[in-house]
Amino acid sequence: MTMNSTAAPTTRLSLFYGLYFALLGCIAPYWGLYLTELSFTPQEIGSLMALFGTVRILAPNLWAYWGRNISAPLRMVRVAGLLTLFCFGGIFLVDSFIGVACIMVLYGFFWAAMLPQYETITMQALGNKLDEYSRIRAWGSIGFIAAVMLLGRLFDDVTIKALPIFMLLLMAAIVLNSWLLKSATVRHKAMLAAGNMLSFLRQRKVIAFILVTILLQIAHGPYYTFFSIFLEENGYSNSQIGLLWSIGVCAEVVLFWQFGRMMKLLTWQQWFLVSLALTGVRWCLVAWAVNNVWVLVAGQTLHAFSFAVMHAVSMRYIQMFFPASMQARGQALYSSVGFGLGGAIGAMLSGLLWQPLGGTGVFMLAALVASVALFIAWWGLRDSQHECNTR
Repeated sequence: MTMNSTAAPTTRLSLFYGLYFALLGCIAPYWGLYLTELSFTPQEIGSLMALFGTVRILAPNLWAYWGRNISAPLRMVRVAGLLTLFCFGGIFLVDSFIGVACIMVLYGFFWAAMLPQYETITMQALGNKLDEYSRIRAWGSIGFIAAVMLLGRLFDDVTIKALPIFMLLLMAAIVLNSWLLKSATVRHKAMLAAGNMLSFLRQRKVIAFILVTILLQIAHGPYYTFFSIFLEENGYSNSQIGLLWSIGVCAEVVLFWQFGRMMKLLTWQQWFLVSLALTGVRWCLVAWAVNNVWVLVAGQTLHAFSFAVMHAVSMRYIQMFFPASMQARGQALYSSVGFGLGGAIGAMLSGLLWQPLGGTGVFMLAALVASVALFIAWWGLRDSQHECNTR
């Protein structure tokens, strides 16, 4: 894909990330609390979040497949945005487990389609310059922080049942922004080549990358599903919960903003190893020091590694593992197996184990999963570290 002179401006690209992750800032910290307010049990909450993750396994790959016949990925973003908005509107009509599950599946299918396409648009627009990508992606973190902080303060005074209203407004803003972008992205002929995806997936380093991605998201399952509930159970207010989430994402913003200067300090594999080790440390701190706010603050700063570094380096690995003709499909695979399959397994296991093991036990298991991912990254990616730094 190439971008012509009417390509989408950087400010609009940044705005998409800001809005998209502001919406995630509604879901990650507060959707579990919203479901609790609807009187769902931990097992039901875990099942709903797992179902939402399962949809994210199928959606990116299906949309990437369909996208081969669409000349501009931006059209897919627009269609997906409109259908996300339409489907989520039904949340005001349901409160049963089945009803909420249907809404989450429907809107999740279209919402999950947007980000991989947009990642491809952005990386191609920037000529695959990781440092510039990191700075644009940082606006997503800023949007997340703004949503988390504002809603945390608001929900101390207003019922959390108002959450869907703010989500719907953000979805409408995402749709509006996509239509303000100029439809000027054109697929190069090479991008239409189907290619033999299976031949790439058989490589040891690609298998290792996929396994690490899945395990990383499994390890994040308790965090994205039950961290807010865990804090609430231990006496934290909505404002404090929002602040702790925001600290993590502030660390993420700093890392994204400065990663272009830092990335050559280590090889890509070494960045993975350091980040996975710190991810394990982070979950241990949450498990054993939930009542010590300063230890939690320290643990939240490690989000800069457990998410930001892992994501930025993963973008580079995708560029290396997949040729230009398969970039969109590589992005879809990354999104589906990581945030989809890994997220679904992590959410389901967290829900099943939350009551028998408690928050401490579940977060310690998350640390163990991160350690397994660390070993796989050490073993499976060791041959690709020099190649990553020279491409």
